[in-house]
Amino acid sequence: MMSVLSSLHVLRTRTPFRDVLTKILVLFAMISLCNCSPNNYTLHAVLVTAPNTGPPIFQSLLSCIQLALDDINNSTEILPNTELMVESYYHFGSAAGAIKRMLQYSEEGVSFVIGNYFVDNIKYTGSVGKVFDIAQLSASVSSPILSNDREYPYFSRLAPPATGQSKVIRETILNFASIQGPRGWDRCAIISTTDPYGVGLSEDFIEVMNEQDEIEIATYQQFIYLGEIDGTKADVQVELREIQDSKARIIVALIVGGYEDLIIDANEFGLVGDSFVWFVGDSISGNFLYNEEAIALSRGLLGTFQYIPEGHKERQYFDDLWLRSDPTIYYGAGETVSPYYYLTYDMVLTSAILIEELDKQGLLDSEEVIPGRVWTNELRKLSVNGTSGLIEFNSIGDRVQPASGSFYDPDTRTWKEYAFYDDVQGYNKIRDVIWHSGTNEIPDLDIREAFHYWSCHDGKKMFDPTGKSISLHTPDGSDIDDIDEDYHCDQFIDCKNLSDESNDCASSYTVLFIVFGCITGFMILVCILLIGLVIVYGLILKYRRLRVASPTFLLILLVSTIIGYSSVYAWFGKPHPVACGFQPWILGLSTISMIAALCAKNFRIWRIFRYQNVKQRISDLDLLVLWFAMILPSLVILVVWTIVSTPTATMEDRGGEEHYVCTTGGFTGKPGGLIFFFILVGYIAIVLMFGVILSILTRKVPTMFNESKLLAISIYNLVFFGCVIIPVVMVINPINPYAAWILRTVATLYGFTVTLVLQFAPLAYDCLLRTIAQPFSIQIQPFLVSAFATLSTRPFQVSR
Repeated sequence: MMSVLSSLHVLRTRTPFRDVLTKILVLFAMISLCNCSPNNYTLHAVLVTAPNTGPPIFQSLLSCIQLALDDINNSTEILPNTELMVESYYHFGSAAGAIKRMLQYSEEGVSFVIGNYFVDNIKYTGSVGKVFDIAQLSASVSSPILSNDREYPYFSRLAPPATGQSKVIRETILNFASIQGPRGWDRCAIISTTDPYGVGLSEDFIEVMNEQDEIEIATYQQFIYLGEIDGTKADVQVELREIQDSKARIIVALIVGGYEDLIIDANEFGLVGDSFVWFVGDSISGNFLYNEEAIALSRGLLGTFQYIPEGHKERQYFDDLWLRSDPTIYYGAGETVSPYYYLTYDMVLTSAILIEELDKQGLLDSEEVIPGRVWTNELRKLSVNGTSGLIEFNSIGDRVQPASGSFYDPDTRTWKEYAFYDDVQGYNKIRDVIWHSGTNEIPDLDIREAFHYWSCHDGKKMFDPTGKSISLHTPDGSDIDDIDEDYHCDQFIDCKNLSDESNDCASSYTVLFIVFGCITGFMILVCILLIGLVIVYGLILKYRRLRVASPTFLLILLVSTIIGYSSVYAWFGKPHPVACGFQPWILGLSTISMIAALCAKNFRIWRIFRYQNVKQRISDLDLLVLWFAMILPSLVILVVWTIVSTPTATMEDRGGEEHYVCTTGGFTGKPGGLIFFFILVGYIAIVLMFGVILSILTRKVPTMFNESKLLAISIYNLVFFGCVIIPVVMVINPINPYAAWILRTVATLYGFTVTLVLQFAPLAYDCLLRTIAQPFSIQIQPFLVSAFATLSTRPFQVSR
């Protein structure tokens, strides 16, 4: 201003056209007085640590601020007539100190403040700024909780909210899962610090993950971290053990600090390696690692940050400037660049451009304090090409910028971007990730525990060291091979070839099947021979003893016994729906048929000897009707049972394990089958009681008809055996199916064999004696013609 006035004096004394020039210069001087840039302007910054104190990253950030100041002051493009200065306050992590300083700023008339790298402080200073009309610009805070224009109306930041970082993690997982397969990529664990940064990012990440259903959050752990300034180590043993128990292979560490101690401890828990993927947020990916062990363990570590494009001229300018700067003046200069350096430089650059804009409006010349609202409104209108990319803000002060994913390279100790994401462009790959393995081969996270299994086809226990080379079959398959080792020797048949219950087992189904199969087959052969005996001696030779015993019903008894014996085979081998369906039919019908035949024979004896000196005529046809009448209700029961509660084979829990067993299906399920079983047993019991009554009534018949006593013994035996064996088998079957199978088979063989012996042993013995005593030579054909001609027409008569 003084130079302008001196020029006016010179011109006034030495120039002939002084009047004209005087007027021009006076006008120029008046304009200059009205809008004159200040010689200097002081920016106020709330920072973390003072020079030469605290972690190296904060010292380097101070250097970036000074470098930006020097760069701007040496430039003629921004504030050419004003020297920009920064007055700093260092809170050393104390929110109370930051709040106190904000109140002092209000008293001093300061309405625009930069800095504040910690959300722990900004959430308070932002509220103070709202009350006392102080605008704030932060370089790096990304916590989503600050995206609230009502709570923080005068707060703006050069970092977009971390929601973008959460989406980068999600899209990265989904991308690699689509390539490698979802197994292992579908579960992740979260561990965070309990500060607002960790909690805010974790809540945001969980919300983002809830937008899809392909990735499950297996566990969420938190720990207290107090080492942002002094590096105090946190105890994370409990949290890491929970992550270990969760079996998650993807671990998302949304922590404000303490990563090096965390990754070293995690390695001791076996949570670091080629089959694990770790993610960290911008608080870690924007920082440096110094611990050599942690650096080695962090190969392939994935981090998130806002997307700072590579290669654009502003970024390249800063990189060159940083590399050639004197490290004795600028701490950390010449070394690796952190993305926070770009943001810190841009914070000063953006502030300078904002100040210049307000200066153009003449607001800096006013002695009045510029309202924080004005600072905020003008700031959010700016569009600046910064070292971190294009700087633009939305209406609530958040920077509009995609998020990026990067991987850590311990060889160069740098982070390299592999992709970026925003809601418009989606997921965009930049380069391949170099993983913990040192290659770009996507990790196989489908890691399963090695296990032993039983091979049905090979008949031996085998081992799968990978835990996934072998696909275990469930026993309900038709011809399964590889089954869980727990199915071996568990007394349930699961293999079609019985190898799981035969090879290397204390008890062997195969041996028992052979033994019982031979016994059953032999007894069936005996029954066939007895059928021949009845036909020859009863129908052809017409021995009186066999005629009295009724050949027709002896044949029915033998056929029923053969079917009853055959039912044993229905329980052989692995359960099958067809076999399970036939079990109640084969055993139930043969049992009731045998009992009905015994009762019918007893009924005829009772009728014959009911009235003294009265001739009774009871034909075989009459008894067949009675026999069928006793069979018919059981047929009805079985038909309804099959329709309503169909017996089948299916997987069922037995003793905590799923086994393929015969059970009840149909409309009712398991209870229905049990009900129909007891209905059938109850009906058989009624028929047996009818037989018992007849046996009592016929106990005094003549000696010639003493088969009534044998009939009675048979019936009593069946009653007693049924009362004992049915409850025992029902109790033992769920506990020990092997023992239950033996009891059921023995009971079946015993019941039919005892009846067979009691009814046919005396007859066979008598026929044998007669044959030995009176050898015969006959022509079979005439007897066959005569026998079959009269078989169904001649009634049985007894005259007394």
